[in-house]
Amino acid sequence: MSTLALPSNPQPPRAVVFLLALILEAGILAVLALCLRPSPLPRPVITPPMAVQLVSWPHPGATPQPSPHPPSPRTTVPIAPKPVPAPPRLSPRPPREVKVPLRTPRLAPTKRVAPAAPSTISRMPAAVTSAAASPAVPALAPSPPAPAETRPSIPAYARNPAPEYPQSARWDGEEGTVMLRVLVSVSGLPEKITVAHSSGYSSLDRAAEQTVRHWRFTPGTRDGKVVPMWVEIPIRFRLNNGS
Repeated sequence: MSTLALPSNPQPPRAVVFLLALILEAGILAVLALCLRPSPLPRPVITPPMAVQLVSWPHPGATPQPSPHPPSPRTTVPIAPKPVPAPPRLSPRPPREVKVPLRTPRLAPTKRVAPAAPSTISRMPAAVTSAAASPAVPALAPSPPAPAETRPSIPAYARNPAPEYPQSARWDGEEGTVMLRVLVSVSGLPEKITVAHSSGYSSLDRAAEQTVRHWRFTPGTRDGKVVPMWVEIPIRFRLNNGS
């Protein structure tokens, strides 16, 4: 058998030795640089300036002495105001007389006015109206003569009963006048009755209305013809001292 002979002392290559030497040298240089670097100087401390104030102390022996003469008070003299001169008085001027010429007014020529024609319309009571109204007449047309009317009346021979005084009204002392508005027919009978003015008491109004329903009238006429007409009749209720 053949055997391999190994060297007893192997030597490292030169490149490795050279690299180790460079590393060692670099480390030494770094240590020297740190040792030789100067230490940083400490920052100076700035102290603020001190303020010094001098105070003078009074001596104990020196005391202020009051002045023997007190100061005289000051007197103020008021200054009188200057008088204001009065305004000069002006004498009033006499008023001037102004002469105005008198003018005679001119008189307008007077116009002759024809006398108004006498009205032929007879005055009728405002509360009484006719059942048949007259037709409207133009304003410019002359008014026709009013028809001759005869109002309804109560004949003297008619025995119309007097209204009875209600017993309750007697006890209560009620008095008054009832104004009735009655439509008289052509036969002289009351067709319609209304209270135009109340007495203030319903019992008196009813008594007057019931009484007039039994009355008889003379019918009214217009142009000689008998027509139904309205007429107002007052009924008075009054208590006597003995009643």
